[in-house]
Amino acid sequence: MKKTFSRCFLLFAIMTLSACGTKEPPKEDKPDDPVDLSGFSNITDDEPFEIHTEAQKAFLAYTGNYEQCPADLYPDGNANLSDSLPITLKFDYDDAAKEVDKYSVIFGQEKDLSDGYKVDGTKEKSITFYNPYLGTNYYKLVANYTDGTTDETLIRSFTVNSKYPRNLTIEGMTNCRDIGGRTTVDGGTIKQGLIYRTSGKDQNGSLTDKTTEEMVNHLKVKNEINLADSTSFNLSLTGTTVIAKCQMDTSSTGGYNHLSRNAEAAKNFFLTLDDENNYPLFYHCKIGTDRTGVCSVLLAGLLGVPENEIFQDYLFSNFGKIGEKRGIGTGDSHDMKKYFDDLLAMPGENFKNKVYNMLLAIGLSRETLNHVIDFLTEGNKPTGNDNGQVIARADVLTPSNVTVSVNEKIRENPDKYFVLNTAGQSVSYTFTADKAFNGTVYAYLGNPEASTSKKIGDAIGCTLDGNEIQANDITYKDARMDKCKVGGKNRTNYYPVKLGTVNIASGQHTIAVNYKGDTMNIGGIYIF
Repeated sequence: MKKTFSRCFLLFAIMTLSACGTKEPPKEDKPDDPVDLSGFSNITDDEPFEIHTEAQKAFLAYTGNYEQCPADLYPDGNANLSDSLPITLKFDYDDAAKEVDKYSVIFGQEKDLSDGYKVDGTKEKSITFYNPYLGTNYYKLVANYTDGTTDETLIRSFTVNSKYPRNLTIEGMTNCRDIGGRTTVDGGTIKQGLIYRTSGKDQNGSLTDKTTEEMVNHLKVKNEINLADSTSFNLSLTGTTVIAKCQMDTSSTGGYNHLSRNAEAAKNFFLTLDDENNYPLFYHCKIGTDRTGVCSVLLAGLLGVPENEIFQDYLFSNFGKIGEKRGIGTGDSHDMKKYFDDLLAMPGENFKNKVYNMLLAIGLSRETLNHVIDFLTEGNKPTGNDNGQVIARADVLTPSNVTVSVNEKIRENPDKYFVLNTAGQSVSYTFTADKAFNGTVYAYLGNPEASTSKKIGDAIGCTLDGNEIQANDITYKDARMDKCKVGGKNRTNYYPVKLGTVNIASGQHTIAVNYKGDTMNIGGIYIF
């Protein structure tokens, strides 16, 4: 630390006054923070900083329903406009005793800078850096002398406009942002710095050492989830591990099938999020919009983000270099409104409950979902999700004349499932209802056929306590089970299918699904 004449004089004066018996001022007259004796002064950190460009701010300022957001409020996806603005701190510095080599800033989210990241500047009395947190950031400025010693401020703070998103500037990448920073419908917040959505490799130029520096050393990511069905989009940054079990197909998707063709991959995505050791992590597909969008909708919904803000987040991808414009309700093959409507059709008091039930219905446990919620949010947590659903995955179903099958391919089948293909075969689950309720019966069904005309009710039947349930007799296509050929080969496509509604009295009951006339795989029975 530097030793200037002025600082020595100040210390001498303090010691002299103390020796003369001068009393310290009353405690309430002392400043809240200790006196900073470094050579820094006039630091410009008292005003909130803005990381959004004027175009981004205009889009985020829209107050209507983002389903009807005017298309001229967001770009066409053909240029990289998703980067954030930098932060520039200006200051004065006075130390004639030593020569300054460069100035640096160390900043982070923790008050003690235990997560601090260092950015080096020059001899200029200002320093510019990227990707601070929304809200309060802590930092200290450092003067680095040519002799290897330093002078630094006490830990200070600056504030960034808290308007989501925390969009990121990362060399060679586009469409990058932190999932954290949003306020949930319950009044809590999603933690920053844990999980990011990004583009894949080579979407905005080549990756460089600066990419790794920002992603691994600054954002400290440890794992990469590639949702695309090609390893060519892997970033494979030094110091990270690629997780491939969440890869999603997009061939012949038709919009709806971004979710329905990839239920098992979505399940694996949340199982990955269930492990705290995997964080911080980032996930992507090719451009970070569609397959990434499916997982983002599910995750945001689970954590309690309002529907309108989920639409906003989807449209924000147009600021990235994604190659074409994305909209909502357009009817094209990438229309996220299609799979969003499937989520809205699920039982539940609100959107977060509907998403929670959808995730249960594809085979995730309450324990997994509640842990993801608890780990990624702070403050008020989403409530009302554990509302007495009847959950019976394959491992608790009772079989009759059929044996359990095990996973064949990690993206295509549940860990365990039953194949109903012969008369007399069925699976059942016995449960006790604490009180009477009206419920909707779903089954997690899979079928390798690409039929658009066959009906679910012709393949299987459903009974409650031996009584036939009036079936929701829909086609495989309407049940999101069509278009199941990939590379000319049949592929089993699983999705939660509504079978019918039931009135359940308090007491013990048995729900069963039986073979009726066509092969059907079943991975679980649920009543919501």
